Amino acid sequence: MSKCVNGIISCFVVLIAILSCQVGAQVKRLSPSEGLSQSYVNTMLIDTNGYLWLSTEAGLNRYDGYQVIPINGPNGELEEAIIDRIYQDTQGHIWIASLLAGLFRYDPVTDSYQQFLEKPTSEEEIINQSVFSMVAVDKKTLWIGRGRDFAKLDIATGEITTIFELPAKYKNTLVRKLFAYNGYIFIGTSHGAYVFDIATEQVRPLQHLKGEAEHIYQNNVKSFALGENKQLLVGAVKGLYEVDISNLSKMFERPDLPFKSKVLLSDLNVWSIVNEHGKIDLATDKGLFNFDLSTGEMIKNTRIAKSKYTLADTSIIDMAKDKSGGTWVATKTDGAFYLSHDSYHFNNIDGTLLGGDGLSHHSIWGITEYKDKLWLATHNGITEVDLKTNVGKVYLKDYKVDLLTTEFTVYEITPYKDNLWLYTNRGLFIFDPVTHQVSEPKAHDPANQELITGRVHGVTLMPNGDLYFVHSDHGVFIYNIDSQVITRLGGQFDQFEPFLAHGFLPALSNKPDSPLFFNAGILYQVNPNDLALKMIYKVPKQHENVAISVLSYLIDNNNILWISLSNFGLIGLDASTYQLVHTIDLEKNKLGTLLYDMVLDDDGMIWMSSHKGIWRLNPETLHFQQFSTSEGLLSAEFNSNAMAQLKDGHIAYGSLKGFTYFHPMENQNYQSLIDHVNITRVDLMSRDLSLDLKQPLNEVVLNHDDIGLEVAFSAMAFSNQERIIYEYQLDNGQKSYTRNNNRVLFPKLNPGNYQLKVWAKDPLTGEYTSPAILKIKVKYPLWRAPYFMVLYGMLFIGFVAMWVMRRNKIQRILLAANKESKESEARLKLALEGSESGVWDWESSNPSIYQPRLASELGYENETVSLDEYLSKIHPQDKQLFRLEWLEFLSTEKGYFNCTYRLRHAKGYWRWYKDFGKVVEWDDKTPQKVAGTYTNMTREMVFEEHALLFTAAFEQTRDWVFILDKNLNIRASNKSLQTAFNFSAESLSSRALNLGISRSNRFDYLRIMQKLSVGEHFSCEDSVVLANGEPRHVLVKISAVADNEQRLNSYVIILTDINAQKSAENELHLLANYDALTGLPNRALFNDRVEHALEQAKFHECKVALLHINIKRFKYFNDSLGHAVADELIKEVAERLKCSLRPSDSVARFGGDEFVVLVEDIHQIEQVLIICTKLMDCVNQNITINGQVVNVNLSIGVSISPDDAQQGSALLKAASIALYHAKDSLEG
Repeated sequence: MSKCVNGIISCFVVLIAILSCQVGAQVKRLSPSEGLSQSYVNTMLIDTNGYLWLSTEAGLNRYDGYQVIPINGPNGELEEAIIDRIYQDTQGHIWIASLLAGLFRYDPVTDSYQQFLEKPTSEEEIINQSVFSMVAVDKKTLWIGRGRDFAKLDIATGEITTIFELPAKYKNTLVRKLFAYNGYIFIGTSHGAYVFDIATEQVRPLQHLKGEAEHIYQNNVKSFALGENKQLLVGAVKGLYEVDISNLSKMFERPDLPFKSKVLLSDLNVWSIVNEHGKIDLATDKGLFNFDLSTGEMIKNTRIAKSKYTLADTSIIDMAKDKSGGTWVATKTDGAFYLSHDSYHFNNIDGTLLGGDGLSHHSIWGITEYKDKLWLATHNGITEVDLKTNVGKVYLKDYKVDLLTTEFTVYEITPYKDNLWLYTNRGLFIFDPVTHQVSEPKAHDPANQELITGRVHGVTLMPNGDLYFVHSDHGVFIYNIDSQVITRLGGQFDQFEPFLAHGFLPALSNKPDSPLFFNAGILYQVNPNDLALKMIYKVPKQHENVAISVLSYLIDNNNILWISLSNFGLIGLDASTYQLVHTIDLEKNKLGTLLYDMVLDDDGMIWMSSHKGIWRLNPETLHFQQFSTSEGLLSAEFNSNAMAQLKDGHIAYGSLKGFTYFHPMENQNYQSLIDHVNITRVDLMSRDLSLDLKQPLNEVVLNHDDIGLEVAFSAMAFSNQERIIYEYQLDNGQKSYTRNNNRVLFPKLNPGNYQLKVWAKDPLTGEYTSPAILKIKVKYPLWRAPYFMVLYGMLFIGFVAMWVMRRNKIQRILLAANKESKESEARLKLALEGSESGVWDWESSNPSIYQPRLASELGYENETVSLDEYLSKIHPQDKQLFRLEWLEFLSTEKGYFNCTYRLRHAKGYWRWYKDFGKVVEWDDKTPQKVAGTYTNMTREMVFEEHALLFTAAFEQTRDWVFILDKNLNIRASNKSLQTAFNFSAESLSSRALNLGISRSNRFDYLRIMQKLSVGEHFSCEDSVVLANGEPRHVLVKISAVADNEQRLNSYVIILTDINAQKSAENELHLLANYDALTGLPNRALFNDRVEHALEQAKFHECKVALLHINIKRFKYFNDSLGHAVADELIKEVAERLKCSLRPSDSVARFGGDEFVVLVEDIHQIEQVLIICTKLMDCVNQNITINGQVVNVNLSIGVSISPDDAQQGSALLKAASIALYHAKDSLEG
């Protein structure tokens, strides 16, 4: 009985795990929050271009996968109108039926409307003319179901002909649904169903019930669908029925014969039916159901209920399927929801889904299959998992933990013979899976035991029992498990620093006996025979300063060695020659994650894990497909090296929340998600366009001054939009790509014709769609039209001819003027040399500037240099000024150039020049030739600069400065001194400036100044009194200054205010050495006095005593009287103790009620006893605090040096112990 119960429980756990692991894809919603007009969605359709149309109680909407657009109709008739039905006919037209607005046909190609039924004007017209259902079988006729009749609309003429009126006995009956099939139209009404023969225009009842209806709602038919084997599915307000329509022609010949029918479901209110190969989707009042026609099994779709959304009303009133198998469902209160069709199968296991012990830890670092069981290396221990029973057994949890290492983390489990080798945070261990005993590896030579014990890294176990590892302190080694011999690897391995080496890695599949070794960005292959290293790959030089490690690698079916490297990407090498074939930059490809643990499946696809889910790489197309929580993964964050490829073909990956296993062949994509791209919208920032809704949108015409062209596009997919990559290209320009963005903006296009191409890359297959093409025509402005360009050319030729003639005339004039200017230049040169000046000139036709001073005064070889070269010789601080003056001179009609600046001498120092230039030749307001002069201003500018600097420093300094001549008269004083001492700037007598210094001190300063030689200085500290009577501490500095002939000329006196510094020093001294409450010395100052007293006692051969004092019942005083009173008590006791001591003794407060007294110069013990008695008596006298009399007693502990201790700290400790015994004896 017990075994049976356990078996049932195990099966139940497995069932829960299987059901729980199939995490559904995410649900998408369209509601007013996402731009929908209203939450009540009546009908939906997906048109031939892939758009989703939604009719609501407050308007019509179109959705392209990214944006919801309202459809307002002609002149806004449909804006916020109740839209009852929408339907797309065989020509691609959208028919729009509104109870209050009428019937419209919309043509997406031309973005135009045609109204066939006008807006009703009475309640009777609303009931009788409103269209509730539509169907078309050709381009001429639209069959419509209205309030009480079934009618034919001639599309060409707009004429409506009633074909069939509902029986008069059903007053409130209306036509709810039309369904066309094989030349017949099935009519669903609120009081039964009918079938219409289009060819003969005959109508007969469609008996979906056997006999009379048991409930009126059984006859309220609202949906049809074609079932299997020519069976018609009929949905009613109460029930789902199946009707045999295999011989409709015979049934019209015998209208007296009822149709064969049966009840499939009796209770549900069926709004809509969709059949896919016998798998029926039912939209009902109780939600969405999946119904199997062959078995009769019905399963409720709970995707919405398990999502983040909730339904106020569970009714699903319409459905629409897209080409990928996804389903849009319409609700009454919450908008529309999209349920993607994902056929992925991932099994997720966490601790809550495992029977037995569960998981030792939810974070999995390694997975190994051993004897049909999965062994998991976790963050704390190991777990044995039986996938058949879904039961976990935990071992080694909290093994060898201590205060520093709180988990026993296992990184890798490797089977060898009958044991499991564990690579952990505590080193290497051997685990017996049968006895569950754990041990540490032993070295054959005990001297080598430390090499295999403790933390090692870079561990790889080969099939022959050789364990390769790196010890951070000792080097690189091989440990043979069978012989227990440890061999140190020398040779080429000696060049590596073991602490920095990444370590060993498993061998490649083409050389299973040769492990790999990775160090400093280089991947080697190790020859097991001679231990020689062969380089496989080296990280490029530009990445040498980035920490890079090998994450995973494998060889695919094309003999490509794929290597995943952290901080670098994915590379592919020829597995024979190791030549680079592929480089995949993960960031550039928008992957943005590290790729771990590559596995090759039977189809040649490469699977890998990451921190963003699981990826599948197609080596042929280099396409990555992502699988995340949307595809059924419990967690998207997987750990490196946590992977196992199981014997049955499954792949297991470890994550932070458990592990996921799956069969790769069950997750293959054989169908693409997208097949085309639409240009969905074109907008302008400068004006509105009238082609917003045209489909397909092939051309747009812009004006020359239009700006901000934004083109939106969509691959018409309602899932995985964030994974679709779009590429776009304008004409033959460079292709650009975007992800998570379906728009491109062109700020401004020049006049001309352009072609924008947009491609979409399928996120499942990696294939690109054919491009959507948008022709963009930008009109030319009138003055840039082609015929105007011809006229411009003719005018240009005429102007050129006139200009050539005028130029020749001017050149003749210039030749004559040039001769005269040369003669004038010779005369001018003589005059300039006499005034340390010179000339320069510049011509616009010559890129150089003539500057003779470069050779004559500045030591350069060339007199003529380019303007840029000349600018490079100008001082950096003057270059911008020169450039501005020069540009203003050339670009305006100023006519002259005036600038003072510095030029660098060939030896590196600077010279000042003042340049003046004037235009001597113009060309239509543009200077063509400039001539100018320069003057060497170096001496004048240096003098001026020094004077300005000294004046600014003297006036702006905050110090008080004055200057005395050699006769001790005041020559100058700065503003700070004049303000502080109310001293007049015109005063010349030094007697008027006493600074609050005594007469004797002033005479001392005068004597000192007279003794100072040229260049000597004197400084000291003193006090002065400001004009307001405030004293200040100052630092006085006096310097003796010489004149140009090095004779004493004057004295400079500087007074620096150090008052704040002195105050701070005094405050710091008090804070550092005295108690803030009592003013007594604190512990630090008291300890210094104790050390000094001990030295003096040793020298004078006397004794020192320390009295450690506490106030009895101080806590009682503190609690009963309050902290403020207690502080007053402390201050009073401190004062009495201080007054009761000898002048040579000291008392200090150590905190709280703790006092210590230092008694020096003791020759007899009785002296200490007298002092103790005196201290106790001084506080026994009543103490009055805030009007209350307090009776205070002391506890005193005494220690005497050198009897009790010779060091200050030991003596204080002895006094504290004595105080403790004193208290204890009193309490006892």
